[in-house]
Amino acid sequence: MAGPVLQILELVDRLFQEKASWPELIKEIRGASSVDILTAERIAFSHTGWRRLCNHRINHDPECKKQAARHIKIHGPSSLISSVGETFSVAAPEVT
Repeated sequence: MAGPVLQILELVDRLFQEKASWPELIKEIRGASSVDILTAERIAFSHTGWRRLCNHRINHDPECKKQAARHIKIHGPSSLISSVGETFSVAAPEVT
């Protein structure tokens, strides 16, 4: 089991280094691991660099902020993003 998980985490890191787009990242994770979108996002957010980048974007880019608010509205308590006032934050999820 560690082999496939390690391969996915290496894929996530490689795509971060290559400055892939968020949709491209999620598509690659889903293709390599056959998971749903929320699980793919959870995997992506397990990477410190992607999490830091997304935290910045959801607080500084109006379109990303809008998508973060929509994510919270759709997923409620199981959301990967939280908000305090006008500030959004991506949680560091556990990848199992």
